[in-house]
Amino acid sequence: MRARLSPRPIAHYALLLLFVLVAALAGLAAFVFQDTARLKEQVAQSDQTLAHQELEGVIALLTQQAESAAQALMQWDEARQQLENPVYYGYWRHSRALTAGVLPESLDAVDLYDLQGRNLAAVSPGKAGMPAQVVTQNMRPFLVRENGNNYLYYFFPFYQNTDQTHLIGYVGFRFDFMRQLMQLRKFRYVDMASVRVEAREGERILLQDVVPALQFRTTANPEIRALEKLIIRSFYEIAILIAAISLLGYLALISFVIKPLRRLSGHIGAMGRGQGELLDESYRGALAVTELENIRQSLNDYQQQLDDMHVSLVHKNQELWTLAHHDPLTGLFNRRAFDDDWRAMHRAHRDVPFGVVLLLFDCDHFKAINDTYGHQVGDQVIQGLAESLHGALRADDRLYRLGGDEFATILFSADIERARQVAERCLEHVLRYDFSAYGVKEPVRISVGIAHLDDATDDALQQVHRQADIAMYYAKRPGQSKIAIYSPEMGTGQEALVSNAETSAIYDAMADPDRLEMHYQPVLALSTSRIEYYEALVRIPGEHGLIMPASIFPVVELRGLECEFDLAVLERVRRDLASGRVPAGAGVSLNVSGPGIVNARVNEKLMQYVPLLSTHKLVLEVTETALITQIAQASANLKRLRKQGFIIALDDFGSGYSSLGYLSSMPVDLVKFDISLVRSLEESGRQAVFVGDLARMIKDAGYQLVAEGIESEALLQRVTALGFSHAQGFHIGRPAPLASLRTVSLRAVN
Repeated sequence: MRARLSPRPIAHYALLLLFVLVAALAGLAAFVFQDTARLKEQVAQSDQTLAHQELEGVIALLTQQAESAAQALMQWDEARQQLENPVYYGYWRHSRALTAGVLPESLDAVDLYDLQGRNLAAVSPGKAGMPAQVVTQNMRPFLVRENGNNYLYYFFPFYQNTDQTHLIGYVGFRFDFMRQLMQLRKFRYVDMASVRVEAREGERILLQDVVPALQFRTTANPEIRALEKLIIRSFYEIAILIAAISLLGYLALISFVIKPLRRLSGHIGAMGRGQGELLDESYRGALAVTELENIRQSLNDYQQQLDDMHVSLVHKNQELWTLAHHDPLTGLFNRRAFDDDWRAMHRAHRDVPFGVVLLLFDCDHFKAINDTYGHQVGDQVIQGLAESLHGALRADDRLYRLGGDEFATILFSADIERARQVAERCLEHVLRYDFSAYGVKEPVRISVGIAHLDDATDDALQQVHRQADIAMYYAKRPGQSKIAIYSPEMGTGQEALVSNAETSAIYDAMADPDRLEMHYQPVLALSTSRIEYYEALVRIPGEHGLIMPASIFPVVELRGLECEFDLAVLERVRRDLASGRVPAGAGVSLNVSGPGIVNARVNEKLMQYVPLLSTHKLVLEVTETALITQIAQASANLKRLRKQGFIIALDDFGSGYSSLGYLSSMPVDLVKFDISLVRSLEESGRQAVFVGDLARMIKDAGYQLVAEGIESEALLQRVTALGFSHAQGFHIGRPAPLASLRTVSLRAVN
């Protein structure tokens, strides 16, 4: 017979669970504090190294300054005259050398030497401020401690002519070392108050040995202190959460287990005495083990709790959906919200004709601002425009960021005059906004296009949007008001300006893939610090330069040409690979649209890449924001391609609300975090913590992570620490034509 365990009171199991929770909490505390201490030690070592690099950089700057001063002095006629005839050298040195504006004000002293290395002050009246004699065979710069101060000495040959063929003497400079350290750079890692030179009075130290001879402390790292506080705070929050869960569990145990057990046991006892009736049909008849039947009933109750949890999950999913309808940069509603609101508005007024006015806002010359001041300032300008426009609208008016520098708002039951007033108020708010705070010197202006529909049908959004777009371009014309209201006469000439040139180029490129110009951007493998593959990015030569993806894909998507465009791009890249212009061993990443994944012709084109898999690593990127309606077919096609040797990457992860759904339902090897998520890691708020936790969760699930938009070394180090396997961005390499690919292929990145 089987051994039977002696029954124990439920309180014993509750105490055992409490003991396990306390032990787990203690283990977690030990792990957290140990890791925190190790992290602080690593950061301290890193700060020490960076401090040395800062000091070395300042000395290099000082050397450059001395060399520039020597060049300036050799070009000064007065200086050459002193070497040729030093009769008035004492006067020149004290009254002209440092005050004529030729030499930098930071110089402490300057002297000229003859060909034998003798200070001219020794042969001309005046007191020498520099060494009386220098060894011309050894003029390496050095630091010496004199009268309690530390001075750097530099000596250079003095040539009479610019081609440096006629030596007429030597020049020497003296800098106050400590003063120069503080003037040349504001230190991030060195505590300047603690810098000391370990040298005796009169002792000389060669310039190359100055940094090792310095004694200093590194500045306190506020980031590590903040991180330590965050870790400790998180630990206490987790401890409180565990305690709260334990308390709730105890209360749930009393309410849902112990009390029902006692009540049912008493009822069963009463039934045995003929004094009770069944509570439920499931309890009819005698039971051998009443506790098991009671547990079964408890499981039924637990099913109800699961239903409640499901309702909660639906609510959370709705919250995630709401977040997906907001632009991460500005917090405004995005293009998806714009389309959804239009459809919802139409459904609400399906049987009642109503009019709408669409206002389209676009920043003038934003590309020039973005190219001149960089993406960070460009983002700040976008945020400033969003703040200005939002402040100009009424409280119940919604402002949408449709993409780039384009904003829109829909006015319901409004006439043209009302729309004009709103547009004028928006212009005034933008004019009053201080964009110079971001370093932008040029005035930031917007153009407003207005289109009106008396009866807004479901399919009229495209029409009114196009009309507002035409009006907006009309407003950008020289001599025009910055506000334009659409009229049919505008479309006659403006339609071509808006679309014909670029659209024609796009159609021509789809007909002849050789018209496409592929640029390749390197993707760095963080484990080896080498370029592992290149993402193929499409450009199309146009009348006014290259047509970029931001202008290409709206045309392609608006006309439903995703599959045709995929075929053209895939053929162009295949020709590059087959021709050998992409070096063997250099991997290539291919982007395929959502409709293209399930298209038979696109899949046939991808199968033409199979022979190339023996010499090239091929990554197939599926855009997460693409609408894939046939998810089962898409997954089957990707599995087949994956079996052939393709690596599958989920692109733009986090830019939409369906990220986790795609990740769980599609065969994916790489997950490319969208640039908006990666940039949030540069901040210190909750979003950065959320993104970091999300990255670790996905990495632990077995996926490799790729970080897009790396534009600084600090951000590269951040994603490396989070466990990302690959990185891509301007800091690593910009997209480049194929002609320059051979020079950078598989080159190590330091």
